[in-house]
Amino acid sequence: MLFRSAARTHPLLHETDARRLAALRRRLRAVVDAVHREAVAHRHRIKAALPQQRRSAVNLAHYLGLRKQQVRQLQLDLAGLGLSSLGRSEGHVRDTLLRLSAWLDLPRSGARALKDALDTDAAERALHDNTRALFGPHPADRHVHIMVTAPDAAEVTRVWADRVLRAGANILRINAAHESPAEWLHIVEMVRARAAALKKAVKVFVDLPGPKLRAEIRRTQAAVLHFPRTKNRLGQSVGPVSLQLVPRFGAPPQVPLPVDWFGRMRIGDVLRLRDAGDRSRELVICETSAEGARAECTRSLFITPGLAVEWRRGRRRLARAGIGAMPRVPCDVLLDRGSRFLLNESGSAPAAQHLPVLRCPEPGVLAQVKRGERVVLDDGRIVAVVESAGPDGLQCRVTQTAKSPARLRSGKGLAFPDSHVSLPSFGAEDEVALEFALAHADGVDVSFVNSRRDVDRIVKRLQAQAKPGFGLVLKLETQGAIRNLPDILFAALRYQPAGLMIARGDLAVEASFEQLAELQEEILGFGEACHLPVIWATQVLDALAHTGVPTRAEITDAAMSMRAECVMLNKGPYVAEATRMLARVIRDMEPRQ
Repeated sequence: MLFRSAARTHPLLHETDARRLAALRRRLRAVVDAVHREAVAHRHRIKAALPQQRRSAVNLAHYLGLRKQQVRQLQLDLAGLGLSSLGRSEGHVRDTLLRLSAWLDLPRSGARALKDALDTDAAERALHDNTRALFGPHPADRHVHIMVTAPDAAEVTRVWADRVLRAGANILRINAAHESPAEWLHIVEMVRARAAALKKAVKVFVDLPGPKLRAEIRRTQAAVLHFPRTKNRLGQSVGPVSLQLVPRFGAPPQVPLPVDWFGRMRIGDVLRLRDAGDRSRELVICETSAEGARAECTRSLFITPGLAVEWRRGRRRLARAGIGAMPRVPCDVLLDRGSRFLLNESGSAPAAQHLPVLRCPEPGVLAQVKRGERVVLDDGRIVAVVESAGPDGLQCRVTQTAKSPARLRSGKGLAFPDSHVSLPSFGAEDEVALEFALAHADGVDVSFVNSRRDVDRIVKRLQAQAKPGFGLVLKLETQGAIRNLPDILFAALRYQPAGLMIARGDLAVEASFEQLAELQEEILGFGEACHLPVIWATQVLDALAHTGVPTRAEITDAAMSMRAECVMLNKGPYVAEATRMLARVIRDMEPRQ
């Protein structure tokens, strides 16, 4: 938090003469006066807060006043006397100061002043009430909520929902930057139905796309569907590969086959093929219907359009045809340190240019980027610097990669942390996602909040249209949000229920990885000061969710995450295991807090 306890024994333990005690009293009185003046300075903002949030607004003003003071010597003096060093006072600043004043017999610490301040219990109740209003009742075995990001709609099956809910997730996040309202609706209906069947409470939040830039790759290739075998933590294959066979391709992992095959297939029929890697494979039909079928294979395989498939029943061959058409997909780009690429608005390269080309979809952005400034791709996994700017676009040289080489897929994040790039805060995609959330979800996560104006806009919209109890989460992921954090929080106290998200991925890209630890501490402190619940997000137990095995560092991160009111997990094949481990870590650590 903002303050730290004294790291050494202070002389006050041995020398408490009148002169030193008088100096301590003067310093404390100056701080009390400063926080009072700050509340007076913010009186109009305090008055604009909801009536039930005004005491929180007052405490936020007191916290701002405290942060402006040089309190290090005061902390050392208080710690030397065995008194509070202000280290956990964010939620009840004035009460802590007045109680210290009373201990030191300062004349300005009367009973009336104490009565007007939020004490420790009242601050905890305010945070608890706001958390409950936003996320619902906390689970029976822990006080921290767990939010899980939904994968693609095709992967949200009854089995997936049951595993995640049973593991301990009680909030579902839908990333509206991907797929469409039809897919989002499938996810919501499936999860709500399974939650009702399992008698578990679940909230659904929709993450608005926001103005995040994404690098696009225009060059395409034939679609390749990979069906890997599921493996356990030891890398051993577990169970067969399952494929969904359909007459017309809709979305992965569907495999299109001739229409006239369906309705005639029987359980036990075999489909023989040589996959894209020229390996012999057999698919056994397990389920059939007029609309489709399900097949299983004992080995992994790669499917591309046009692959020859032989349909057999026993020793008899019934038919032979090719895998049906599937939409072409963008090519991946491999980038290593020192390699170069072209970034422009068209996504195409001049005839004489042989560099990989990335497209920036937002007009006018590249004109705001100068030579020598950084270009960050895929949430910091690839960093480049602009070497030149011309009519064909920005020529960039890669300076850092997470892997060697790094694989960049179309649609990954694109950021310019050194440039002053202005983007529209609320676009057409946000409008679509918000309308869906208002109709089918319990709240929204607003991406890339930068200023009070951004908060005012969404608050005004929700107050006019949202149903009672509809949640608002402000994602803090830019340097602008950190600079304007007090303004953002005062605006947030005009709506209930509201909360904050520490979106560590984009925040680290914007501010640098070195500053991330400090910034997340700062956001946690501000969240406590205004009694708004905080979501700890991005790459929590990420290795476990993707590989089935956690790293030592992310176990420590998971334990630290319980300082927030909610922890968010991203999608992955082992997200249920990650959810279960996170719930267990939080449950075991709570008695130690």
